[in-house]
Amino acid sequence: MTAERIRDRSLVQAVVPFLVVFSALFLLIWPTVEGIVSRWFKFDESYSHGLLLLLVSVVLVARTVKKQTPVTGFYPLWLLPFGLALIAYALGDILRVQALQELTVVPLLLGTLAIFLGWQQVKAFIIPVGLLFFAVPVWDYLSWTLQLITVEVNRLLLGLFDINFEVEGVFVYLIGVGAFEVAHGCSGLRYLLVGQSLAALYGELNFRCLRTRVVFFLTAVGLALLANWIRVFVIIYMGYETNMETSLIRDHDNFGWWVFAATLVPLFFIGRKLETSSAEQLPTPEREISAVGKDGSRRVWSGVAATAALPVLLLMLLPSSGGEIKASPESFDLALNTERYAPLFGNRLSGWKPQIRNPDFVFVQTIFDREAVTGGSGPEQQLFVGVYGYEYQRHRAELIQYWNRTYDHEEWMPEKFFRVASPSGRPLQGITLRSMSSGERVHLAYGYYVAGLWETDQWRAKFAQVVSFFSERKDASLIVFAATCESCDGEAVVSDLVNDAMPSIVNQVDQHVQK
Repeated sequence: MTAERIRDRSLVQAVVPFLVVFSALFLLIWPTVEGIVSRWFKFDESYSHGLLLLLVSVVLVARTVKKQTPVTGFYPLWLLPFGLALIAYALGDILRVQALQELTVVPLLLGTLAIFLGWQQVKAFIIPVGLLFFAVPVWDYLSWTLQLITVEVNRLLLGLFDINFEVEGVFVYLIGVGAFEVAHGCSGLRYLLVGQSLAALYGELNFRCLRTRVVFFLTAVGLALLANWIRVFVIIYMGYETNMETSLIRDHDNFGWWVFAATLVPLFFIGRKLETSSAEQLPTPEREISAVGKDGSRRVWSGVAATAALPVLLLMLLPSSGGEIKASPESFDLALNTERYAPLFGNRLSGWKPQIRNPDFVFVQTIFDREAVTGGSGPEQQLFVGVYGYEYQRHRAELIQYWNRTYDHEEWMPEKFFRVASPSGRPLQGITLRSMSSGERVHLAYGYYVAGLWETDQWRAKFAQVVSFFSERKDASLIVFAATCESCDGEAVVSDLVNDAMPSIVNQVDQHVQK
């Protein structure tokens, strides 16, 4: 009984320093952790495996502790990379670049362990803790690249068959049959993340040699991408053969997982072969770690105080990333050219409107051009002008965030991308959307107006917040123009609307945010 109490007391003494430091660290990073976990509960997205991966990580950490019983010490040199990770997190907070904050979470966790375990011991925790990196929602930025690679691979495969097709961006047009969009869900990101996670887990459980783990991991990545390429090709080919009547078009998700499961067969066969390789049969050298005595205990607690103070100090120095979210946006009254444009009832165009979360001020109006009206049948052209603005950007009220989209991807399909010249000389992004239900088309032109700067790319608009950090202007707005008509040139109509209305709108936005 006495020996058991001694072991329990030793365990508590070993765990308490980590609990203190992790508590201080989570005071700083909790909003980011909460955002990551919230993505795990979206079971129709690429990160729905996050909860399972967290459970696996906890089990592997417990397994490693039981197997190697870590000895706590203080290794001050690891305060340097830990401090650099904190600085990176702070920059992400200041610039509202959530991805940068998310990227630092796993390094901060491992850095904390390294400070008190040293390199020789923390190596055993790299995979158990590092597995969580495959559930951090920063991998979305690979999606576009993966989409383009998938399109190019399918261009090559379709070229081997007698199929008349054209490729434009992420669209594959089967002439006389239909069109396929290699969208975000077709990038193969889900299979890549699951494949990487399985490969890292299999390597942790079955391999000892680093080279073997790397070979197996790269093999898993290649097979995961191959599974997606095969899936997309089969769907397109069957769509061609059945004149778009194949059930695979509607049930492509389940089909994809069956293809991915098939690629696991050769993967684990290769894994079994690697387990019996000569490199894996070599004995593992024994590791000797000296115990920490009384003086060492005082040193450990000095390290706890220094390490815990860093995130707490940073939390006190950082400006608040929060702010009041308005229950409803302020109505922003724009004065359009009433001699030329007249209002229509409604705040959307053919069922379309942008999806913008928590704006501070909004102007939305559907109009028609008096000059384009002929006869007594009413206006053929319907126009849309929208301004969605933030007086300053903060958590859950940012211009570039996951929830903000120019269109609902489940209802609208992009058909064509183009550029629209503006009076300011900066082009706007143009896009033609087709309704998946009605077939109606809407032509858009939009731009991001951040701290007085125009951007058409989301990445550039996000990093334009750097300018706002050093500028008096903190505002950010999405300004969008749209047009729909049956027999006119939609691109020309929306371009004409931009050239006529944009200068006045921008001037009024400037006056609104600077008053």
